[in-house]
Amino acid sequence: MSNRDKCYQTENNSENIRTTGLQLLPKKPEVHLSFESLTYTVNTYRKLKKVKKKILHGIDGSFRSGQLTAIMGPSGCGKSTLLNVLAGYSISGSSGQVYLNESLRDEKQMANISCYIQQDDYVRDLLTVRESMTVAAHLKLPTTVSAISKASQVEDLLDAIGLSVHGDTITKRLSGGQKKRLSIALELITNPSILFLDEPTTGLDSQSCRNLVSLMMNLAHNESRTMVCTLHQPSALLFEKFDQVYVLSSGRCIYQGPPKLVIPYFAENSVICPPYHNPADFLIEVAIGEYGTGVLVELFDITKLTNINDRNKCLTISNEDNEAQLDNGEYQKNNNTDNKRLPYKTELLNKPPFYIQTYHLYWRNVIMYKRNKTNAMLRITVHFAVALLVSYIYRGVGNDAARVLDNMKFVYGTNLFLAYTGLMAVIVSFPLEYMVLKREHFNGWYTLFPYMVSVLLVEIPLQLSCCLAYIIPAYMITDQPLEIIRFGYFAVFLVATSLTSQSAGFLCGATMPLKISVFVGPVSLALLSMFGFAIRFSDIPAMYVWLHHFSFVRASFQSLLYSLYGFTRGILPCFDEMYCHYKNPMKFLTEMAFDHMNINPELLYVCFFFLCTYVLTITVIWYKLNKR
Repeated sequence: MSNRDKCYQTENNSENIRTTGLQLLPKKPEVHLSFESLTYTVNTYRKLKKVKKKILHGIDGSFRSGQLTAIMGPSGCGKSTLLNVLAGYSISGSSGQVYLNESLRDEKQMANISCYIQQDDYVRDLLTVRESMTVAAHLKLPTTVSAISKASQVEDLLDAIGLSVHGDTITKRLSGGQKKRLSIALELITNPSILFLDEPTTGLDSQSCRNLVSLMMNLAHNESRTMVCTLHQPSALLFEKFDQVYVLSSGRCIYQGPPKLVIPYFAENSVICPPYHNPADFLIEVAIGEYGTGVLVELFDITKLTNINDRNKCLTISNEDNEAQLDNGEYQKNNNTDNKRLPYKTELLNKPPFYIQTYHLYWRNVIMYKRNKTNAMLRITVHFAVALLVSYIYRGVGNDAARVLDNMKFVYGTNLFLAYTGLMAVIVSFPLEYMVLKREHFNGWYTLFPYMVSVLLVEIPLQLSCCLAYIIPAYMITDQPLEIIRFGYFAVFLVATSLTSQSAGFLCGATMPLKISVFVGPVSLALLSMFGFAIRFSDIPAMYVWLHHFSFVRASFQSLLYSLYGFTRGILPCFDEMYCHYKNPMKFLTEMAFDHMNINPELLYVCFFFLCTYVLTITVIWYKLNKR
């Protein structure tokens, strides 16, 4: 096994190098999360007018370290919105204060001590569990931590999370519960103080749900983490496992406290739970208004008026308050509550430098491409097969004066084919890749630039191989001139066009939804390809002249023809014809208005278009990733 492979696979004897415990990094401080007057507003359009709609209505709450808290409520009540705002995933449109240990939340500090695990399991399907963990360790841990220590950390986490026996299993073969465990383990590498999970039990069977909730409970209790998740409607058994529940109804809080106090609390407010009824179902029924809207209004007011500490005005009852008695419809303040929390302080982790991130991201992509050889081989094979088909139709046109126009059609079709294959190869795949990128980038795995470089280091060589698989046989079979300079220009322009189209595919995939991008990209490319082929420059309407100069496909097409017929090419042979109009290649170039071309500036323009498109793509992705 090479040293390179060892970076991504832990050897069978890794048990011999493992250390006890999970603390490679200094233990991060316990963090209590609280919020005041939290409001979230979105803009909607009704009858062509912009209308502001409130999702959260000035709610308060507190989530303590060492506790597992569930945010509950019916669909559309604002559970995920609240989680997004607290995690810093959605900031625009929110107002109010979020505190970490009584200190106002700082975005950089929040990103350093927390992680957000979304409802969908966006993990790398083609990596094994151990490879996924190892790559994450290399990307998230400082370079001061040795490779052996990182491998030990990975093994300890896999043991703790219950995935050690599945370490060599491809991720796509894991069950839903195992994928969720892997998502949690990937973020535990940096030992975060706060974990946010959006509906982690969705799509899991009852046994997987119990195992997952037990895991979250252990992570909260054993490591004093603040664990906050959203749930829709848990079973009675799952409901009892939580330390706190925070219940929302139409963006307002109606209860925060231990699950066991739900029934007596609502009973004191004249809302009686039916016998043998699941308290979680009862909570949802109250929240959707089955017991009357008047009851909800009363509960909104009570939770606003009931104080449990100076900061939090929404009812908060910790497990230590379970002995509290009801008095006049309100819980008494716990005298043992410590209102003097220590100011939040922590050191930011030193992330690996650019070249280290690029290296590990690149080899992750290489591993995934090796596991999905069919896709790469199919792309190359299709290019080769199409080359044989097209070149057979146009065989011999490159050295026949009677078939110059046929050769022009061959060049146009070749240019357009390689442009489309470059475009469509990524325009469909990148939107799917973007969701994984969004999760990893938000949780601080890496910065955007090394990610893009690592993607291009894999995609560009593959597309280059596809182009050559087409160009070489097509050039030979169509009997184009066997001169190094002509073939060189021919190949370089086609490769540059294909790679530039690929960059346009990345841009379309990054800026538009998939259904729109697969339409806009091909249509735009077809429009740009018309100039120089379907219409001469002198016939172009004035309002479209800029498109002629803008089109990189036009620049490539004209340069391809010049590379074949320019450079003082001699008289062409005329086979099977009495008269060949284009026996002199310069006559053809003159009629096409290509005779005074200088193809070097055109090549520079195509390359410039390539660079500008990628710069624009990176800018757009950066904006979308950082738009909160």
